[in-house]
Amino acid sequence: MQSLTSCQCSVCCGCFQQHFTIAVRDKHIRDMVCPVCWEPDINDPEHLNSYFSTLDIQLRECLEPEVYELFHKKLTEQALIKDPKFLWCCHCSYGFIYDGDQLKVTCFQCRNSFCAQCKKPQGALQDSVHFTQEEDGWLPMYQSWKRENDPEYQRQGLAGYLRDNACPNCRFQYALSKGGCMHFCCSQCRYQFCSGCNNPFHTTCAVDECSVSGLHAHHPRDCLFYLRDWEPSRLQTLLQNNGVAFNTEPPPGTQTGGSEG
Repeated sequence: MQSLTSCQCSVCCGCFQQHFTIAVRDKHIRDMVCPVCWEPDINDPEHLNSYFSTLDIQLRECLEPEVYELFHKKLTEQALIKDPKFLWCCHCSYGFIYDGDQLKVTCFQCRNSFCAQCKKPQGALQDSVHFTQEEDGWLPMYQSWKRENDPEYQRQGLAGYLRDNACPNCRFQYALSKGGCMHFCCSQCRYQFCSGCNNPFHTTCAVDECSVSGLHAHHPRDCLFYLRDWEPSRLQTLLQNNGVAFNTEPPPGTQTGGSEG
């Protein structure tokens, strides 16, 4: 029988080998958990690092050499994305370590260029009013200028924020669709978090006073999680009670949602 350090479950050697062989070949590194109880909590970095260090020893003894080599490759890639110098290409989603000091970065995979700071492609920055010959036009102030001056960018709200900041765990960039659940699972590292506050979701909670069981997150009071389903009248009352001015009419020239009958 085989057992894991993350739980008290026991699995026969054949099932243990089959489960992790399939997981290594076909799934993400964070799917390599106990096949019985699905522990450990993949959003807990401390537990995850300890778990994988022990699992590495177990898999070395039971997996085929080529499967174990693939596991080690995935484990190494998972560690690399934690490096502050690690960048995701905004063109082809290829990741690499960048040691240079220039803002302009050229992807080793697709050979396209983007900004190392704001992760925007070269063409987007060349449209900026701050475009100059300095650093080939790659100025980090572009993003702050666009937030302050581009109405379309401001209307994107949370979508623009998430696209700039990406996954809070691995910084992988993605586009956010309007509406939908605020519980996010990064397609690259499988980190689960709230799109309103970036706080992680956990299956095992470390908060002693928490009575919630199962997968959940702890949101701060200003998280959109608490406000997104409120009726407009309730939101207006909240703003009025706190002295916050807001518009009640759409800007001139804006199309409304009504239809002509």
